[in-house]
Amino acid sequence: MKHHVCIFDDYIVFDGETIPVGKILIEEEITKAISEVLDSIVHKIGNDEVVVCGTGDAQRMLGRKLEDRLGRVVIYE
Repeated sequence: MKHHVCIFDDYIVFDGETIPVGKILIEEEITKAISEVLDSIVHKIGNDEVVVCGTGDAQRMLGRKLEDRLGRVVIYE
């Protein structure tokens, strides 16, 4: 299975589930916002492949933290 994390300005969609943290909040409150997102999704991923889509710094920041937490590379689109 492949999981999708799509970052929009005001929210993130993870496999169809909306998380009320988006690009703007991630770029303003990096540590708090990213921790909240990771706590919401990491336990649902398991060993499956992850695709992170979006634009700007938020995509890169969330993707790298997700890689750190999972211990493997994610795909960027």
